[in-house]
Amino acid sequence: MDRQKLNILISGIHGFLGSHLANELVKHHNVIGLYNKNKNNIIDPSIITFNDIDLIEKVPDIIIMNHAAVVSGNSNINKDVLLKVNADFTKRILDRFPESKSIYVSSVSVYGNKNHIIDENSKPNPITDYAESKYKGEQFVLEKKNNVVVRFPSIYGEGMKENTIIPNYCNQAIQNKKIEVWGTGDRLQNYIHVSDAVRLIELILEKDLEINFPILGVSKEEYSNSYLAEIISKETNSKMTFSGNDSSSSWVFNNSKTKETLHWESQITLSYGIKKYLEWKKTQ
Repeated sequence: MDRQKLNILISGIHGFLGSHLANELVKHHNVIGLYNKNKNNIIDPSIITFNDIDLIEKVPDIIIMNHAAVVSGNSNINKDVLLKVNADFTKRILDRFPESKSIYVSSVSVYGNKNHIIDENSKPNPITDYAESKYKGEQFVLEKKNNVVVRFPSIYGEGMKENTIIPNYCNQAIQNKKIEVWGTGDRLQNYIHVSDAVRLIELILEKDLEINFPILGVSKEEYSNSYLAEIISKETNSKMTFSGNDSSSSWVFNNSKTKETLHWESQITLSYGIKKYLEWKKTQ
């Protein structure tokens, strides 16, 4: 049976996840985009993009809110800017298209530092300005019953930002044949490949369920920083070294409710995803 062809608006369309979403969804739907800055990501030429929401005349069936001011790596963004983009602009989109269903791309950072396994019922406790701004955006979105919030961990893959741990380790390996791991390397993190994240959002569109909990878009397991470095070192014939301290918290998840509801789970292993990312990176 042919799937219903939807009119979809993607905000943040020139960003990392936004461009991957656009190029996949345009195969089966009508896609338009909204952006603040054109970062020259390659998106399908049939997709019309706008830099002003008021220029969009046709009401979309679905809005995928992927716009975000993101704090990652060593970047630092003023709290007012974070709130303006992640919360206030979210509300502006909702007010502009009140009849459209919205999917809000959020972050697991809204949970704060937890010392136990995080699941869909875990209570948010945002402790950073970024997490607070994303959680406020979520609250605006969830004022309407049929809207959906998706919380992702670190999304990686071709075109990802350069100031996070995966590109950092890869750049060290490619340029210096050495990867410096902070502390003992035991800290656990969850990484999801961009293709798995895209497929999760596709399923939310296809199934059109009434979902009354935050979707937790995490991969099957967590990985230590030393394991991540080991994967990269093997692919690049690089050495690993350990230095300094790493006091950051580990993150562990159980998203069984998400998996059961959407019949979804991550497919790309970290080792395979890193291998494909390195292949792409070496061509840049």
